Amino acid sequence: MRILIFILALMSAFFVPATFSFELDLDDLRDPKVRIEKIYQCDFRFSWGGGTSTKLPSQSLSGAMDACKAWAFINLDRSQPCGTTNKIDGGYGQILLPLNIQNTDGTCIIGGAGGGTVDFNATDQGQTETETCPPDSSPEHKFDYYNDQGELKCAKLKEYKDCDAGYHSKGTSSALGSDTCLPKECPPAGSGEKLASSPKTGGVPFVGGGMYCNDGCAYSVNSGDIHSKGFAVGTSQGVACGDKPYDNKKLANEGDEGECKTATNGEVTVLNCPNEPPPEPEEPPLNNDDSKVDESDTPEQSKENCAVGDTDCNLQNLEKEIANSINRQIDNDKELHNKKIDADTKNAKAFLNVMDSIDTTLLLQKSQDERLHAKTIGKFNELIDAVNGIEAGGGGGGAGTGSGNGNIGGQDCEGTIEECAGFGGEIELPQETRKLEQYAQKYNNWLPNAELPPEKCITLTNGKSLCFSFEYFIVFFQAISGLIVLSSLIHSASIIVRSV
Repeated sequence: MRILIFILALMSAFFVPATFSFELDLDDLRDPKVRIEKIYQCDFRFSWGGGTSTKLPSQSLSGAMDACKAWAFINLDRSQPCGTTNKIDGGYGQILLPLNIQNTDGTCIIGGAGGGTVDFNATDQGQTETETCPPDSSPEHKFDYYNDQGELKCAKLKEYKDCDAGYHSKGTSSALGSDTCLPKECPPAGSGEKLASSPKTGGVPFVGGGMYCNDGCAYSVNSGDIHSKGFAVGTSQGVACGDKPYDNKKLANEGDEGECKTATNGEVTVLNCPNEPPPEPEEPPLNNDDSKVDESDTPEQSKENCAVGDTDCNLQNLEKEIANSINRQIDNDKELHNKKIDADTKNAKAFLNVMDSIDTTLLLQKSQDERLHAKTIGKFNELIDAVNGIEAGGGGGGAGTGSGNGNIGGQDCEGTIEECAGFGGEIELPQETRKLEQYAQKYNNWLPNAELPPEKCITLTNGKSLCFSFEYFIVFFQAISGLIVLSSLIHSASIIVRSV
């Protein structure tokens, strides 16, 4: 039963109320876009008898004729004995549909039986108004909404507004089983709390003492209690703060905390400070481009064509080749230098990301998850109820002082038990006799019943009773057990026979 309850509770965590679902903003409706179109009717007449018609929008008669012909090429067809229908443009207001012939050998002659014609014309049917959303002036009003008079209006999504500061977010409140915003409990006023902040969770760095809003609760932080930009120790003010749930910001610099005031709506109390310091500028991304060097290749010195035996010219070309080789080596060293700078920068960024991840992990580990907290309290309450349900019975002795006329606790005693214990044989020990039935009756309906009742009845809300009989189930399982035992005996006997 406990397992079923646990599964039901687990499933309930996913099927939360839909109170916070998206809604249309019915206070800001717009008129739809109106498009006026002329409608023409296309009438098609077949040379082999019959015809068809359709209506199409167009701004002119010539445009309607073109639209009718395009519609016919797509939708009109003629039954053919073989092959496919070849539609041919017969000019203004006409389409040709040749009729094929199938030979006895299965081959097909396209258009062998002559051609059929389809004549058509277009007739003006007047104008029609088409209303569509969104209007050109407001593309966000793209949802159709019909009012009580049946008129089409264009609506937009209602702007999502989360819960106010001092409350859990709508998502968390819904996950906790509430269709309204639940107040967020802050630590008691005056309690010292370890604070953590990470940019990845919307936190702000601890820079200088003052009043901080951390995870939606106000804390006073001294400069000496700031260990790093991500960790500090603060004194809880016992109230909420910020502009939204779980807000993080610096409310006041050190020395300006006295200007902060609290306001309450009767359910939550929020701390506000008039002179909030500007947020700390974001640290620029790690960049070591200044350490790089110019990678442009050094121009090579051109060599001359030397005549045979011209030693001076050959020496000059040799010097130029040596210089070009040195320059190529320098250019290669420049490229390797810049690649090393890029690799070092990449490694440094990876290291900083790891440190930020560690800070975030510690922050998430420290943050109180009220859902788990509520479940923990519930488990403790179940444990307390279980302990309170156990009645302590008997076993109340053992509270004596151990004093008496005997020699217990002193030197070794020589004599009978009665003499050493300090009472005569005529004294009888108190005895109490209880029957087992008394204990069974005492704990009836508390201990689980191991015997399956033959019938179980349930009274429904309409007053009727629904009964289940377990008699046939018991007989069925007894028969199954007997078959299992019998098959085991037969299997054992076969093993013994094969071994003899």
